Amino acid sequence: MSTIWFLLLLVSLVYGFWLQRKQDERAVHLAKQLCRQHQLQFLECGRHGHRFARVNGRRRWVTYFQVDFSSDGESRYQAELVLQGLHLAQFTLPPHRI
Repeated sequence: MSTIWFLLLLVSLVYGFWLQRKQDERAVHLAKQLCRQHQLQFLECGRHGHRFARVNGRRRWVTYFQVDFSSDGESRYQAELVLQGLHLAQFTLPPHRI
């Protein structure tokens, strides 16, 4: 019986890790696409944390990503990308030099 619980725990951990990797890849893809749309140079994207937040009037589990970009090739700015699952919930650009 304990072997079944151990295998269930192991499968759950592997599945959770796989979902995190898939979400990271999706965030990088979306960040590059959004930077291209806003004519910005994409530098890097990294996970900033998880928490419950209000999305479209409902509390949801979301993941925050920090997106570093440059608008002029010299300055570095940080935007925030919020994913709910694999879907874009919000993208916030700070004021930057054009």
